Amino acid sequence: MIYTVNVSDIENALANLGGEAKSKDIQDKVLNKYCEGNIPSNYRSERSFRQTIQRKIEDYCPQAEGFDPAKKESKFVRVGHGLYRTTSQASINEFPAIEEVSMPEDLFEGALREISVNAYERNQTARKNCIDHYGWSCIVCGFDFEKAYGEIGKSFIHVHHIKPLSEIRSGYIVNPILDLRPVCANCHAIIHRVHPPLSTEELKEKIFDAIK
Repeated sequence: MIYTVNVSDIENALANLGGEAKSKDIQDKVLNKYCEGNIPSNYRSERSFRQTIQRKIEDYCPQAEGFDPAKKESKFVRVGHGLYRTTSQASINEFPAIEEVSMPEDLFEGALREISVNAYERNQTARKNCIDHYGWSCIVCGFDFEKAYGEIGKSFIHVHHIKPLSEIRSGYIVNPILDLRPVCANCHAIIHRVHPPLSTEELKEKIFDAIK
């Protein structure tokens, strides 16, 4: 049989594996699901077939060397050695921001509006555009999870919404550059410890004052 490896089939295979799996398991799933367990005749060998799948994963993985967000959308996230998630699964498993809430039926109107802000923050396209612009380090204190924790810290950062809740309306469209900022978990928690929340510049000043 003839079969050409494509990113959609890899996405589906990874989704069938629960959204997170080792590279070899993804390759096995593609082989069994789309090729009935047989190496397609248009590939020289099993190794060539598996390498093609791996290259295709890395083409759409922001942790891979040479990934260009201007040319390709992020579809896979490397979360460990040879371990990948779909970007949608990465969003689900990401540690929630301190102020996030999960039981809207029990909350009053102000808290419900807070959920709306978090929905903007967790939108994958807005989040990606914010991080592409500002980078993975905390905009306030400069903390970098990857530098501090290595591989497990790659591609982890909270994204803070700086627009006041009072200005959020139903027709509001988030601007990832003007409205969002990457912040570490500590700074995010402190920002929201007061009402109204501190601005990132105010928190920077407090850090500066504390270390003088």
